[in-house]
Amino acid sequence: MDFKRIEVIFLIVFVCLNIFLFTSYKQNQHVETVNNDDVSQSTLALQEMHDDQITVPKKLSTKVLSGYYLSSQANQALQTASQRLENQRYSFSDQRLYSRLVRPLSAKNGKYTTAIKEIIDNPRMVALGKHYRYSKLFSTTDRIVYTQKLPEGDLYDAQGEIIFQVTNKQIVSYEQTYINKVTTLREKEPTITEKQAVLALYSNNALANGATIKWTTLGYSRLLDANNSSVYIPTWFIAVENKNSGNIQIKRINAFSSVLMKASDDANLSSSTSS
Repeated sequence: MDFKRIEVIFLIVFVCLNIFLFTSYKQNQHVETVNNDDVSQSTLALQEMHDDQITVPKKLSTKVLSGYYLSSQANQALQTASQRLENQRYSFSDQRLYSRLVRPLSAKNGKYTTAIKEIIDNPRMVALGKHYRYSKLFSTTDRIVYTQKLPEGDLYDAQGEIIFQVTNKQIVSYEQTYINKVTTLREKEPTITEKQAVLALYSNNALANGATIKWTTLGYSRLLDANNSSVYIPTWFIAVENKNSGNIQIKRINAFSSVLMKASDDANLSSSTSS
C-alpha cells in the first residue's frame, strides 16, 4: 500500500476541511454581526420615535412575507359585464364605471355591508361583484370601500375597487374599476416585515412628532404605468393619525425596497377614519 500517497490525501482533505470550517465560521460571524447591527439600529430608531412621542402598535410583526411583481393591461371586461346591469343609470369615464341606483339601499342600524351583500353578488346589480371584498380599513362614514381580490393578494388601488356612496344613511350610488388578466413578471420574492415598514416610514421623515400609527396592512398597489399596462407590487399601507387635526392619512412603503412611495392618486385610499 502506498502510505505516502494516503498521507498526502489525508493532508489535502484536512486542509480543505479546515478551509471550509473557517469560511463557515466567518460567514456566520458576519451574519451575526449584521443581525446585531439591524437589531441595534431598530432599537435606536424605536427609541427615537418614542422621544418624538410617536405612538406605534405594541407588537410589530417581524415575519417575512413574500409577493410578486404583477402586470395587467387595460381591458373592456368591466364594460362588457356592465351590459347586464339593471335598475340603475350608469356611464363610463377613463375605465371607471359611475352608477346611480334607481332605488337607494337602506341599511338597518347602519349595517351597510348587509345591504350591499344583497346586490354585490347579483351580476345585474353589480358587475363582477364576486371579485371584491369589503375593506373596513379604507371605509369611512360616507363611503363603503370594496377592494378587488387577486390570487396573489388584495389589490388596494384605484384600478380595482368599488366605492359605495352613503347619503342620508342610504347607499345611493357607486363607482367601480376592475383589472383583468393579471400576470406575474418575476418569481416570488421576500418582502420587508411590518416592523421594517414602520421604521422605513420614520427614516423617510414621513412621521411628524406626536403622530400615532393606527394600523398597517399589506396589499398590492400600482408602481407604474407604461405602454397601456400597469405594474403592481406588494405595498405596506400605514395609517397615520395627525396629533393636532386628528386626520388619518394612509402612507405607502414599497414592500420590496423599503422606499416611501408617493401618495395614492386615489382619494378613497389615501385617508381613513378607521382605527
